[in-house]
Amino acid sequence: MAKTSLTSIRTARSLWRAVVGLLHRGANREQFTELLTHARQLAPGTPDREDLIHCIELAQGVKERLDLHQQRERGLLAVLESAQDLTAITDPDRILLAIVQRARKLMGCDVGYLSIYDPQQGAFYVRATDGAFSQNFKRVRVPLDVGICGFVARHKVPYASSDYGSDSRFPHTPGIDSAVTEENITSILGVPLLASASVTGVLFVGDRYVRTYTPWEKHILSVLAAHAALALNNAQLFEQTQAALRQASDTNQQLARHTAEADRAARAHERLTVLAARGGNVQDICQMAASILGGAVTAYDSGDHEIARAQDASQTVPDAAGPVSLDDRLHHALQDSRLAGRSVSVPGEAGAYCRIAAATGGLGGLMIRTAQPLRDADIRTFERSAMLASVVLLSRQQRESIAQTDMSSLVRSLIGSPDSRPELVTAQASRLGLDLASPLQLILLGQLNGKASHLARDLASTAAFQHCAIDAGSDTLALLANSQHVRALLAPLAEHTGKALRHPMTAVLSQIVSSADALRPTHHRLQACLRILSLLHSPPRLFLEQELSAYTLLLAHGRKRQDVLRYLHASLGALYQPDDTRKQALAHTLLTYLDAGHNAAATATALDIHLNTVHQRLTALDHVLSDWRLPARRLDIHMALRLWQLDGKLTPD
Repeated sequence: MAKTSLTSIRTARSLWRAVVGLLHRGANREQFTELLTHARQLAPGTPDREDLIHCIELAQGVKERLDLHQQRERGLLAVLESAQDLTAITDPDRILLAIVQRARKLMGCDVGYLSIYDPQQGAFYVRATDGAFSQNFKRVRVPLDVGICGFVARHKVPYASSDYGSDSRFPHTPGIDSAVTEENITSILGVPLLASASVTGVLFVGDRYVRTYTPWEKHILSVLAAHAALALNNAQLFEQTQAALRQASDTNQQLARHTAEADRAARAHERLTVLAARGGNVQDICQMAASILGGAVTAYDSGDHEIARAQDASQTVPDAAGPVSLDDRLHHALQDSRLAGRSVSVPGEAGAYCRIAAATGGLGGLMIRTAQPLRDADIRTFERSAMLASVVLLSRQQRESIAQTDMSSLVRSLIGSPDSRPELVTAQASRLGLDLASPLQLILLGQLNGKASHLARDLASTAAFQHCAIDAGSDTLALLANSQHVRALLAPLAEHTGKALRHPMTAVLSQIVSSADALRPTHHRLQACLRILSLLHSPPRLFLEQELSAYTLLLAHGRKRQDVLRYLHASLGALYQPDDTRKQALAHTLLTYLDAGHNAAATATALDIHLNTVHQRLTALDHVLSDWRLPARRLDIHMALRLWQLDGKLTPD
């Protein structure tokens, strides 16, 4: 039947044909309503008028049932498609968006969205939307106690509102209401996403006009919500599975790494054990630790002085150039390691990591610098190396202690009471590299600040002092050597003493003695010299015995500082003014003149001044010290000037 305009239908016959045509074409409800209106407009008494009206109403009912069947068919299709998505789509966000889109399309709604509950925040947030244009709407957060979302979550049932703004069945908040108003939503239907007995979210559809939602629409939306809940649960299970797989993979990697580290540590321990068995020294330990761990290793003794170092040739590690002592920072780290019983990390130079481990028994320790931080197994290997170094250092200390005891015994027997068996002393000296039949010299160091024993051990372990005998007193140190070796000892002696004391040494070198029998009185004279130097507050340096011999006689027998000052005032008179630079210049010129044998030209050369200046100063001395030219006074004045110089108060102009 050709399409007929309903406005042109006027007869009952044409209305019958129109009913069939509308059913055939699947016309909408409005067209059936218009046709029914035309039938009712037929004149009363028209044949079959009532039957026609009844037939149109039946046709309209058939159309509604067909629409309902089609809607249900579309709903089932959407459910099937969602079920397929659950198996085909692994991204939960894509699944949820597909469900929201199907819900909106199935319901013929303006907006569809899905809100998920966040337990930490205690509120719902929008996770998927379709048809919404407001960014504020997508960012809204809904607590459990407000809005349709909160109502559905609390009661776990679908909820529909045909007029959201005026609906008083649930609490409103300005923030949520403004977001809904901004989206122009009037009608809303929400259904819960249930996981066991908990609501994990709410699926919504909304329209921008007043609409009533049917029970079937609520039901099919609930089915889609169930799929969304399943998708979220699957996503959580998938994430948990992935996390478990990652954890298992990490565990396997850690196990493999730990196994490799344990094997490496076992091999390192075996190598260190073999090294200890064959009697390796500290240098060998440093070399092996450096090659195993890949770094630069330094060993220190109990005085924090470097005794050995080694570096792995394949590694580039910033290291100090040349032997050095531990600075305060590393010294404190060494003390911390000793207290903790483990190695400690120390901030290193740029591009290097530093770690230090104390040797047991206070014997020093090891320090390592590496390009990368040490792993746990490598730290244990480093600490084992420090333990092995402890054993070696302890053995070395015991040997040195025995040697030191022998040396001390020899020196004390030579400078103390004469031994009743000189042949044994001679043999003992020979074992230590001393020839008592050759000329000898004695060096006595003082003002050692309690470090005499440490300095004695340091010198005894140094190759330069292998032909010496050393004895440490309470605050002095005696060093005995054949005179031909003494000159070579002075520089290393000053170096080691300076490191130990942090200032130059105060020492007296004896005159050469031809036999061991002369060592006892020589030692007494050197002790007197040290007392004189202490009395004079002389600047620290190496003094010769002959420089001080006259003053040991002059100021011996317990003299005090006041005695020295009285002697200087009595001998030099008005010339002795330590704080007067002019008087100092005159005194220094006179001392140089007397040392030069009364030669003015030699004095000018020694002082690097003009000859006339020398004569002017000597003339000025006639007014300050009038009797200095008298032969009977020259020796007394000369000695007083030297004593002033030893006192450290007479300096060149």
